[in-house]
Amino acid sequence: MVEFCGNVLKYFKMNRIKKLQKNVDNKILTVKHIGSRGEGVSNLTTEINHKENEYTFFIPFTLPDEIVVIKPQLITSEGVRADLIEIKSPSPKRIDPICMHFYQCGGCLLQHWNFKEYLCWKMNKISFPILKISPTTNIKPIKTSSIRSRRHAKLKAKKNKYNTIIGFNEYRSKFITKIEKCIIIDSELEKFINFVESPLNQLLNVGDEIDIHVNLLDNGVDLLIDGIHRIDYHKLNNFIKAISTTTVIRFHRTLEDDTKELLFTKDLSCLSNKSFSSITFPPPGGFLQATLEGENAILDSIMQVLNENKKIKLICELFCGSGTITLPLLKKKYQIHAFEIDKESLKAVDIASRKEGFGNRVTTMMRDLKNFPLTSDELVKYDAIIVDPPRSGSNLQFSNIAISNVPTIISISCNVNTFTRDSKKLIENNYELKWVQPIDQFLFSAHVELVAFFQLK
Repeated sequence: MVEFCGNVLKYFKMNRIKKLQKNVDNKILTVKHIGSRGEGVSNLTTEINHKENEYTFFIPFTLPDEIVVIKPQLITSEGVRADLIEIKSPSPKRIDPICMHFYQCGGCLLQHWNFKEYLCWKMNKISFPILKISPTTNIKPIKTSSIRSRRHAKLKAKKNKYNTIIGFNEYRSKFITKIEKCIIIDSELEKFINFVESPLNQLLNVGDEIDIHVNLLDNGVDLLIDGIHRIDYHKLNNFIKAISTTTVIRFHRTLEDDTKELLFTKDLSCLSNKSFSSITFPPPGGFLQATLEGENAILDSIMQVLNENKKIKLICELFCGSGTITLPLLKKKYQIHAFEIDKESLKAVDIASRKEGFGNRVTTMMRDLKNFPLTSDELVKYDAIIVDPPRSGSNLQFSNIAISNVPTIISISCNVNTFTRDSKKLIENNYELKWVQPIDQFLFSAHVELVAFFQLK
């Protein structure tokens, strides 16, 4: 524990956003529970900035019932954010994290917690708010992904005077932690990260900071870089020569107008799902389900609903992306109307459906569903609706779904708060939330996915 506390001091002593005075005293408190963001939460009546009050403290990398020494750093409307300085009394549920970058990298928050307790917390995070609005809903056991199964990552890179650092931002910081090994991402992506540091160092100018999007497809790595639109073609050609010897199969850069410029390609950029005999063609930097296991868990849940409702023929898919769900459904001979705001994603659906001979069974339509949702009159013709909105949910769209009287609704969400907000509209309009399937494809983070089945009463 002495060694751990030394690491804590090393990695948490500094915080780059300091709204409180530097001479604010350290506090000793007992952690009560883990909050929705994966941080330890505690209440303490104390003085901060000459004001005595009962404050709520948020402390990352702590566990329930631990007695800790903390350094207050920032007051927000929610409470006080603090750094962990020392653990006076560790929890018996604390374990050694398995990643060398834990406590520095902001990608994982909960590797230090007994896995059974961690999964129980994720189940409760889903169950409590859902059962509050629908007490009879069946919350199924959580399905988890394996380590080293993440096939998409967004990395940060910055060139300083001496070298280029590639990695992830530290927790609640813009400081980049160099990543050499990662237990979350696929080993092919890890190899690429370690290789590309030197070519990027030759490509970038001192002070350049870029975003790197890597998707692991069937034949290799699909690479998109933001922030290099001003780099000249001579430098780019040298970079391309370097990455052409790796598993990179396609390379784009984002231009100032947000279009993607293709700079290199050497193989088919496709992504197949053997379990459902489907294939998609994601656009550069396109959204993928984080893991194949997570994708299969989502598809299994959808297929269960559809298989139990034989009358379903015509399906409305909202926020369809590049066809992760669309193509497996077309394989099952459903008719699909697919809606999405991103033109390149819809193009990917069209390409995949034509290649598979499904072009006559899918209609793709570009639509800003958040601001211009389908109306209840437009929805009424469908046998089922599948909706997979972004984290912010789709308040207006759910309002219209709720009065559409479409008998079967399948909702996919990565944010239980916006899910429950939107789901209330369905429940208040004679829909029953039959079951929810939690899916953990974001290991050791606070995020959890879910698939939910609503049926009109």
